[in-house]
Amino acid sequence: MIRSLLTLLSSVLYLASSAQADPIRLWPDKVPGFPDDYVHKAHSEVDPMRVTDTSRATMKVFPADPKTATGHALAIFPGGGYSILAHKHEGEEVAKFFNSKGITCFVVYYRVTIKGGQKGYQFPGPLLDARQAIRHVRKNATQYKIDPNKVGVLGFSAGGHLASMCATRYADQLKGDPISDISVRPDFAAMIYPVISAIAPYSHGCTRKILGPNATKEQKVAASAEHLITKDTPPLFLAHNQFDGVSSHNSTVLAQAATKMKVPCELHIYPQGGHGFGMGVKGKHLAANWPNLLEQFIKRIPTKK
Repeated sequence: MIRSLLTLLSSVLYLASSAQADPIRLWPDKVPGFPDDYVHKAHSEVDPMRVTDTSRATMKVFPADPKTATGHALAIFPGGGYSILAHKHEGEEVAKFFNSKGITCFVVYYRVTIKGGQKGYQFPGPLLDARQAIRHVRKNATQYKIDPNKVGVLGFSAGGHLASMCATRYADQLKGDPISDISVRPDFAAMIYPVISAIAPYSHGCTRKILGPNATKEQKVAASAEHLITKDTPPLFLAHNQFDGVSSHNSTVLAQAATKMKVPCELHIYPQGGHGFGMGVKGKHLAANWPNLLEQFIKRIPTKK
């Protein structure tokens, strides 16, 4: 009887902790990249599935059930061309699936705007937000009951580009980035139908947007992960439809670069078209099994001592 009551109490406490609390502000004070007098407003809703104008980045926490928790953490970057955030089907729905596998998830509302042309939103602004999210997770690892050596990133489309930047530019000192001894290198990075390159012929409007209209060759290379892979890049996971409107070459060139540098990389190319399928629908999307494949990939990654 006592054991049953304790189990019930544990479940109640878990459900309470899983309920959405107020989003965490990643920059409680000044947001780097914006003028000191910039007036930040609450994000606006495009529709029930998407938001925009997230100048002050936030993060929602989805804790894993303590009874099944693996110690892994996943920072999730929804896609939307750096204009919007598809925070439901590329964020919250994804978090709930990986919660069921014992992984604590953090859906990151990094800076995006539908208005375009505003410098505070341009590169490296979104990367500053993503790195701050990783810092917050590691700094509060005890609170979240996760292992700071099991922190990964998962991004979709433009969010995949952001995840690739986290995986390749973690050692770069970026203007406005706070000085900290907390590593921003993810322990693994997963990208689903990602934009990777800012260089023709595989570049996409979203990378051109965040670099601005007059980006130099050097700036484009610095936003193209296939040129930034080193032997110290963390393990990579990629899934892409072969005939996606965002060329699947984005994923294949990154996998080739990883192979050249002997970085572990798992690549899944599905002989189908379509972009933005999120978790996918069984019977409709060949790629619908990618979440299970990613879970298995995460389990195989050795934990640093």
